[in-house]
Amino acid sequence: MSRYLRNITESLSSLLTGMGITWMHMIRIKKDNVTLQYPEEKWPRPERNIGFNHEDYNVIRSRLQVDINDCIGCLKCERICPVQCIKIETEKAPVRGDDINEINHKGITSNGSKKAQIVTRFDIDMTECCYCNLCTYPCPEECIYMTGGPNSKKHPIDYEFSEYDRSDLIYRFAKKGTKEGFSKIKENKGV
Repeated sequence: MSRYLRNITESLSSLLTGMGITWMHMIRIKKDNVTLQYPEEKWPRPERNIGFNHEDYNVIRSRLQVDINDCIGCLKCERICPVQCIKIETEKAPVRGDDINEINHKGITSNGSKKAQIVTRFDIDMTECCYCNLCTYPCPEECIYMTGGPNSKKHPIDYEFSEYDRSDLIYRFAKKGTKEGFSKIKENKGV
């Protein structure tokens, strides 16, 4: 019986000690001494060496970025992706006139290659991506790349891309309405 009462006493004393510490923190609360509301508020990232040299290291857990104006629609990145998180759809570019310039905004990549196909869909589902960086190597135009590292001139490092909804992590790089615009041009030109 004495052991039973001693356990109750120890339980109550430890409970009151813990609650006392909690109440003292609540009384002495200071501004910005509360939980950070993460997606809206972010702590400033410290400027320090975090274990790799940004210029040399590219296989970091950052997101994929695509320069859609340089994409020629070769589908090499889609085929090599081990988890099939890249979805690309293309259509053959019209032959007549400057229609390809109207649709692709240029018709020629930054490397000087001519575009023979129009990319109507280029989606990357970052919820499925395993960050292996395999899709960046076979691209002949170097239009798909991981952010940061040697690509920091193109796009800074981006490691915080959390979203409330999972569907917001599907990045769509192709211009919306491209396919419809292509169909309207074909109808008007009689292609």
